[in-house]
Amino acid sequence: MTVPESLPESDVILAEEAGTTSARQHQDALREVYGIVEAAQDHDVTAPVAALDARARTAGWADVALLLHFARSLAAREAGQDDSGHVEAMLDSARALGDPALLALALATTAQRAADVRLALPEGMSGAEPLVRAVAQLDDADSLVVHRVAAHLEVAGAFHALGLWPLATEQLGPLEALFAAPHDPFWDQVLTRQRRVVHANALDMALDEACACAEVGDWDTARRTAARWLPQALPPLTPDWPPTWVAMIHAFADLFAALAGRPSPADVALVTRQARNPATDANLAMLSVADAIRAHRDGDPARAAQLAQACACTIGPNVPVHVRLLALNLAAHTPGTPPVALLYARELAGLRWNARLGRMASMRSAIDAERRRVEHEILRGQVFVDDLTGLGNRRAYGAYLERIRRARPGRRAADLVIMMIDVDHFKTVNDRFGHDVGDQVLRRIGTLLAGQVRPVDLAARLGGDEFVVVMPQDTQGVGEARSQAIVSAVCEHPWDEVAPGLRISISLGVHRGPVSELDDLPAAADRQLYVAKREGRGRVAGA
Repeated sequence: MTVPESLPESDVILAEEAGTTSARQHQDALREVYGIVEAAQDHDVTAPVAALDARARTAGWADVALLLHFARSLAAREAGQDDSGHVEAMLDSARALGDPALLALALATTAQRAADVRLALPEGMSGAEPLVRAVAQLDDADSLVVHRVAAHLEVAGAFHALGLWPLATEQLGPLEALFAAPHDPFWDQVLTRQRRVVHANALDMALDEACACAEVGDWDTARRTAARWLPQALPPLTPDWPPTWVAMIHAFADLFAALAGRPSPADVALVTRQARNPATDANLAMLSVADAIRAHRDGDPARAAQLAQACACTIGPNVPVHVRLLALNLAAHTPGTPPVALLYARELAGLRWNARLGRMASMRSAIDAERRRVEHEILRGQVFVDDLTGLGNRRAYGAYLERIRRARPGRRAADLVIMMIDVDHFKTVNDRFGHDVGDQVLRRIGTLLAGQVRPVDLAARLGGDEFVVVMPQDTQGVGEARSQAIVSAVCEHPWDEVAPGLRISISLGVHRGPVSELDDLPAAADRQLYVAKREGRGRVAGA
């Protein structure tokens, strides 16, 4: 398999793994699940979801399982059903995986769900917290390109659902660069489908914004917006586009043309042929709204009201929300409507518009604050990270023990395990192979330790060739078993890759005790380390 140069790190990792059957099967499953995600809003995906879910559980593909919950959420959302269980499962999986783009996707899905069920944001915008965090997660996210595109789309969709179109558009902005950047060609099929979604969503957002402007009486801005997007609507369509999507985009183009006051390039007959139920078809309803807009522009409010009344009450959730609101606005202008009722409707529309502007300003402020917080956390984290190994440093070790010391009484019952670790004969390694090799040894040991600890544990480099592992809340003897696994992992590592003839082992002292004895535990583990050295090195003492 040929890998392009300058790939993101996560793409390179998957590309390097592709030589193994399991890695290729994992990639195939990811490509398959993205196909299911695309189909979830138009087709019954129950059977393929169940089949792939069984494979994902057997193979331990947590990212595939997360995306299957995403597909279920989309299907439930489309059917007007409760998807909260799937959204919560997405969040749990994303937090465990630690992939920033998948976490952003889960957070944005949470915000989408709140917007879709018309949940008002609490005062202070606290309800927007998941969306704000999602935006910050995507800043320089090191994830698979298909994950990043999916997350940007979902974040944009959440902003769109809240009527915050400028913020939604900003999320779509980076996607063209992602599509154009070097990536593993394996993902081309998925990216092609995602590019279609980007185009359809961009048109949907622009149409919603233009109709919202017209609804509050700003027809000039609506005209300019529609005129800007009209030429872009149809050219990307190719024969391999899903017919239902083609019909929808032609309906969008007809609405853009009506708002812009220009001839329509849409194939109205194509839209009509694709209609499954003429009484409820969303695309036919949009064509009727477009005719009502034309009548309004021609100075015939009675005709506009008549056309709008015929479709306004049948427009479903698949149509941009302000298309329906504009249709209701036009329908309200039927002859005989009391002027005070029309004034009341204008006042409400204006209040809603101003409230939207206020929400957008608050959201921008919240995003800026979150980005500053994340930047501060990164800088603060760097103070606690060992530059050579990427593990915690001595300062992180001290801070970690202090947090344990201050833990709530209910969290202090379980034993604490501390492991003190030295590289055997490390001075000889430096003298014989050089300090560059010595640094590589320390880096690899750091990687091995990081792979052996749980998320709640700490692995740190204290200095030189001295390391420590702290395992809190250990009630089942995990620490003792893990200590032997660490020694074995180092002994069995292919050190010849670093330098021919290189052999590395470690000595490890482990001690278990209650948190109440925290001040004495490190010294006890250190004493066990010297026991391991006296007994021949390359072993565990104290387990």
